[in-house]
Amino acid sequence: MPISTSRLHQRGYNQAHLIAKHLSQKYNIPLWTPIKRKHEHSQKGLSRVERLTHIEDQFEIVPSSPLRYRKVLIVDDVITTGSSIFALKNKLHTLGCNHVEAFCIAAA
Repeated sequence: MPISTSRLHQRGYNQAHLIAKHLSQKYNIPLWTPIKRKHEHSQKGLSRVERLTHIEDQFEIVPSSPLRYRKVLIVDDVITTGSSIFALKNKLHTLGCNHVEAFCIAAA
């Protein structure tokens, strides 16, 4: 799950990316990050409908190479309503990913 550049500078790391990197190394699968988050938009306190409405424009496709994958695993630390996963999945579908799964450490 990508985080915004401002959040990355503030926190110093992306915990979901660290988890994905570990899984990538352990299972010898590629780590592919063709989407970035445009800007930080706190979803804290929003309802599921509000989260779905506000999250759609948060992600931007920025492929670093012409390489494409059809099967993708989204890694996130916490899933609350699933709105970020859903929005990211929609962007991945536009890249030709037809099988998208999600993995998280915790669900709220």
